[in-house]
Amino acid sequence: MALLEDVFGVTSKPVLSYVEREQVDDSFREALNSHKQIIVYGSSKQGKTALVSKHLPYTDNLLVSLTPKTQLLDVYQTILTKSGVRLSVSTTENTSTESSLSITAKFKAIIPLFGGAEAETAGNTKAGSGQETIYEEIPINIELPQSVADLLKRVRCEKWVILENFHYLTDEVQRQFAFDLRAFQELGVRFVVLGVWREKNRMAQFNGDLLDRTIEVPVEPWRDEDFRKVAARGGELLNFRLAADLLQSTIDASFSSIGVFQELLKHICLTAGIRETRGRQDDIADQAFLAAAIRTKTSDYGARHERALEAIAAGHNSGGAKGDQTPLFLPYYLVREILQHGFDGISNGARKQTLWDWIRARHHRGQDVRNSDMTNLLGGIANLQSAKAISPPIFAYDFQQRMLQVVDSTFYFFIKNADALEVIESIQNPLEQ
Repeated sequence: MALLEDVFGVTSKPVLSYVEREQVDDSFREALNSHKQIIVYGSSKQGKTALVSKHLPYTDNLLVSLTPKTQLLDVYQTILTKSGVRLSVSTTENTSTESSLSITAKFKAIIPLFGGAEAETAGNTKAGSGQETIYEEIPINIELPQSVADLLKRVRCEKWVILENFHYLTDEVQRQFAFDLRAFQELGVRFVVLGVWREKNRMAQFNGDLLDRTIEVPVEPWRDEDFRKVAARGGELLNFRLAADLLQSTIDASFSSIGVFQELLKHICLTAGIRETRGRQDDIADQAFLAAAIRTKTSDYGARHERALEAIAAGHNSGGAKGDQTPLFLPYYLVREILQHGFDGISNGARKQTLWDWIRARHHRGQDVRNSDMTNLLGGIANLQSAKAISPPIFAYDFQQRMLQVVDSTFYFFIKNADALEVIESIQNPLEQ
């Protein structure tokens, strides 16, 4: 018997309705058999974690969950600790001038001596065995990939390192890691990096040498055929079937987001009274079940996205006062234009030039909004969302294509179903403060 919560929905563990997609799962399997690093990318809630954990169980490898505060030192400490290396830390203070003080952390790695491990020791043995593992203490510069790789080799750790939420790291930390990733590839330490973005070769933008040393596996797009397989798989487990019209309506309402589709299926089942495997097969055809699911998810997603848009709109003011003129308040105008133009305006991304035209047409100082102001606004959107604790991020700017893209797949559902004018009115207009 299967439970609904195990079959459909968005959870931290793989759902039973997972289906393999040839263009995605085969690409990931091929990447595992290569000697290259693997980058898995796409919008949030589009199956990155499900894909990796399906073929590379997290419990059998070294998982590092990243946050906006994570530094490379933290990453390498976690990798070594999870591989069985014990680290001891001491700090030394170096004063270069009377007014400046630097504190340097020095690490020592405590590792078992294989080959000499289980050797006889005098006066300190395991009860009943007469043997004890012997450890060696060695100094280490934990910031160097060479040192980390050498330690992993000495403790015979050949596990994959999985970096979750790579997009949370600052651009500077991502750039630093991009250079280390090449070194790790040459040293035989394999990484799978999962990140929320949609442009190709993002890591190679930081370090061009990664182009031939990484394999990218995008998890998008999802096709209608894929959604039908998910629904059929879940229906088999719970013993029900969605009518063709209702299934197509559910697919259309998901806007190519497998996360939204999973949640809609779960709430359709809840409304239909299906919470576990049924004794007899049920046919579900009532469109009212989908309408109820849409209302529920519009409310759920709306609360998050409205708060996020308010936070972005209140972000750093772009452009200072010009004489007695007010600042530009570009983040507010960006949010306003996205809502004003709705789903059609952002569904395929919005080009910088288009956004610039929209903003200048409505802006209180339209003639003063420069190309460089737009570059700063869009180029800083990731840092602004991070500073406002918007997780996962909603937008990302592709510098190569000069395009603002949605990277939270639930945002399409929100902007299609929410009352945009009501949301605009709820956001504080800085000109009225």
